[in-house]
Amino acid sequence: MITLVGIGHVFSIKKAIKYLIHQLGPDAVCLELDRIRFDALERGVRGSEEAPFLFKRLQKVYDKAAKTQGASVGEEMLGAAEAAKEIGVPHIFIDVEASPMVVDMFQKLSMSEKMRLIGSVLGASILPKSTLEDGIKKIGENPEEYMEQFGKAFPTLKKDIVDYRDRHMAGKLIHLSREYPHLLAVVGEGHVKGMEKYLSTHGLNIIHLKDVREIARKIEAGVLKVPKQSETDPSPSGGENVQVHFSFVVDTPKEFTEEKGKLPSEDGSI
Repeated sequence: MITLVGIGHVFSIKKAIKYLIHQLGPDAVCLELDRIRFDALERGVRGSEEAPFLFKRLQKVYDKAAKTQGASVGEEMLGAAEAAKEIGVPHIFIDVEASPMVVDMFQKLSMSEKMRLIGSVLGASILPKSTLEDGIKKIGENPEEYMEQFGKAFPTLKKDIVDYRDRHMAGKLIHLSREYPHLLAVVGEGHVKGMEKYLSTHGLNIIHLKDVREIARKIEAGVLKVPKQSETDPSPSGGENVQVHFSFVVDTPKEFTEEKGKLPSEDGSI
C-alpha cells in the first residue's frame, strides 16, 4: 500500500504529519526532498547559491507566507523524518536534486514566461500581509484550481518542475513498494493528482491537505495528541540505530508514458 499525504509548505502542519505517521505506522516514510535540501533544512540554510536571483526572491516569498501561518518552510518534512525515527523506520528521499533542475528549467523558459514570472514574484514580495493571507487561504481551500491556473500561466514550469517530478517520484514509490509493504509519502498537494494516475493500481490511499490541516486544528484544540517518542519507540536506544535509506531511478526511459501505472521496470536502488 502507498499512502500519499498532501502538504503545503507554508502551513503549520508539522504536528499533524507526525500524528499521521504514528497512527498509520508505515514501513518507510518518503519525502519530497533530495539529500542536499534535507541537509540544508536541518542546518537552517535557506536557498542555494547556484539558484537564479528570481528563485531566491521566491524563497523569500515562501518564508514570508509561512510566517503568516506561524510556520517555517519545510518544518513538516523535518517532522516527518523525526516521526520516522521515532517509530523505527527509514525516511527516504524521492525527489530529484533541485539546484540543477531549477537552473536548467530557468534557461528553457520563454521570454513571455520569464516576464510573467518576474512580475509574479516581485509582486508577491511586496504584498501586504492581509492580501498574502487571503491568497494562502484560497490555495489551501482549492489547490487543484491553483495548479490549473499555474499551468496556464507557466506551461514550461508546470511541465519541468511539476509533471516531470510527478513521474519521477511515482516511479520511486513503485520500486520501493517492492521492499516496503506500506509506504507513506509526504508530498506537496500540487503533486498528488499527477502522481495518482501512476499509482492508482498500487493500493493507493490519499490524505489531502485539507484533511491534514483539519488534523492540525484538532491537535491545537487538544482533541488529538501526537504520541511522544517514548510511547512509540521500539528500541531502548531511542532510535539511534535507525538508518536513512536512499533510492534513485537512473534515468527517465523514453517508454515512460503517462498511462496509468506504466512506469520504468528497472531502477538503480542502492
